[in-house]
Amino acid sequence: MAPVIGATALAVAFAAPAGLAIVGIARLGDAAVHARGARGAATPVARRAALLPAGCTVFARIFLPDGRRIPDVVVGPHGIALFESLPPAAATRRTGDRWEVRFADRSWRSIENPLQKAVRDADRLRRHLEAQERDFVVRVQAAVLGDPGAVGRIDGCSVVALDDVPAWLAALSAQRGLTADRLAHVRELIADLA
Repeated sequence: MAPVIGATALAVAFAAPAGLAIVGIARLGDAAVHARGARGAATPVARRAALLPAGCTVFARIFLPDGRRIPDVVVGPHGIALFESLPPAAATRRTGDRWEVRFADRSWRSIENPLQKAVRDADRLRRHLEAQERDFVVRVQAAVLGDPGAVGRIDGCSVVALDDVPAWLAALSAQRGLTADRLAHVRELIADLA
């Protein structure tokens, strides 16, 4: 019996470090993928951050506590504006409120209406901020990046051409009551989600 226990202990002694090394390498790989995904490619509005009106801060993407990712969030005197991108027009077809996108396998699949998604994301972000900031409600506006001539706006969501984003933001009225201290606090809350 002793030789069997000794052989088992010897096998564990040789296998355990190798197993732990494999687990460690896998965890490092996951961390690298997560870090790369967090940075990711620059989003359309973030690439044009230098062109935005004074006082505007762009967060390329934020992650709500429920796991939903929101790209291109701009915080400024207007409050908050978030921008969703429309799928490519050449690979999109619409029937009323129903949207479909052609995938690489040439099949058409239904997707969530991007304008309605932007409105829901704005509502989710607003509710999250209301839970954090009890004495002030910050205005959250939704927009999609696309051709306003091809896609009509809906209640709560504008359609803005990418080149018109700086002018659109500049045209938004400053939110009353959004003092410099409150604006700084809102930026901190959004930065915590980035």
